[in-house]
Amino acid sequence: MQNIIKKIILILTFLILVFGIYFGYTFYKNSQNTNQTSTKTINTNPGRTPFQTRVSTSTEVKTIIEGGNEVINPTTTISTTKPRLVELWKEPVSGFDFVYKDIEVLATSTNNSSTTIIENVKNKKILKNQEFIYLWDRKTGHIYENLASTTEINKIANYTLPEVEEAYFIDNSSLITRKLESDNDTITTNYLKLTKEFSTSTVYITDIKNIAIDSDNISYSKIEKKIFYFINKTGKGILSTIDGNTRKNIINTTLSEWLSQYVNKNTIALTTKPSAYFKGYLFLLNTDGSSKNTYIIGEKYGFNTLTSPDGKKVIYNEIINNTLETFIYDIKSKSSTYLSQATIVDKCVWSNDSKKIFCGIPQTLYQAPYPDDWYKNQTSFSDNMWSIDPETGEFTLTIALQDQISKPIDVYHISISNDNRYMIFQDKNTLSLWKYDLVY
Repeated sequence: MQNIIKKIILILTFLILVFGIYFGYTFYKNSQNTNQTSTKTINTNPGRTPFQTRVSTSTEVKTIIEGGNEVINPTTTISTTKPRLVELWKEPVSGFDFVYKDIEVLATSTNNSSTTIIENVKNKKILKNQEFIYLWDRKTGHIYENLASTTEINKIANYTLPEVEEAYFIDNSSLITRKLESDNDTITTNYLKLTKEFSTSTVYITDIKNIAIDSDNISYSKIEKKIFYFINKTGKGILSTIDGNTRKNIINTTLSEWLSQYVNKNTIALTTKPSAYFKGYLFLLNTDGSSKNTYIIGEKYGFNTLTSPDGKKVIYNEIINNTLETFIYDIKSKSSTYLSQATIVDKCVWSNDSKKIFCGIPQTLYQAPYPDDWYKNQTSFSDNMWSIDPETGEFTLTIALQDQISKPIDVYHISISNDNRYMIFQDKNTLSLWKYDLVY
């Protein structure tokens, strides 16, 4: 009997060892497979688009504070490996734009994938017209810059003017800010001039001048350095220099509710303020104040517009059968092209050569009184970024945002660099700022 028990114990021990070895080996192989595939992106929804670019983590955007050891310095090595899509600023931004300025660097030598700066003061050179992004931090009122080809952020002005609603960067040394005062009615407009106290300074000092502009909305031209606006509760349109020193009345109308777009040197587009409940109209205004002001298109509900830089085409919204639709209108042929995907045109921008339109397009666009509900923050979207061929109406996916970012992005305030390489845009939900390399 004891021999039988011993045999049973030996058999059980053997079986335990065999199963232990088997399951141990299986676990090891699975863990190896997991490690090998953990860097791959799995699209769990076959109806969604795969990853096309990668988004940076919080450590990939470096905030540089002046006076520290990590101040961005053109004499250090700059890696050419960078993410294509980055959240450039996580906090609310009042305004941002591309600006261009020269930077002084030392002569360079190329070594594999990075550019090394030769530390030889005799070999200094000036890089002309370099592309920067300026942004205004809403909380502090400080100004930061980003050399567009990098992910570093550098504070360049300590001037403190918090809670600014709008900041418009005209060039690398001048901007306009607009702030709603505590009475929730008065808007204060300021012209700011940035100067360096010394030529070697890394931080600008700020001269500020108040401009008396009684208007809810302004548009501006960076090239002409001019502002256009309608005086509140009147149909009187004013063209002004950005410092407010010279002003000219160039139009008088019986209507007072207008939105303006400074299209180019000669043209300002005037659209009646859009609403789902009222018909809207578009006119083109000649900036010389002549009578050559042209009615373009109108009699449409939910009507909002964005005119191409060459003044030849218009992307616009119209509500048809309680549904928001989007069209492209050819001013010469007076014909409209229906777009198969609809969006609010505030979520769009034309390329500088007028050959493409970039739009944040909602994955789902429910019926609602647009753009009213969106303006009032009663609705929000989760967008992807698409480009549109204005000649054919064909769509091409540019950024599959919902596959790259865990939170929904409601695209807002898009801007394109002069060379059509970089795109920057805001998330309307958080007012954070994003940058994307279009020719990565």
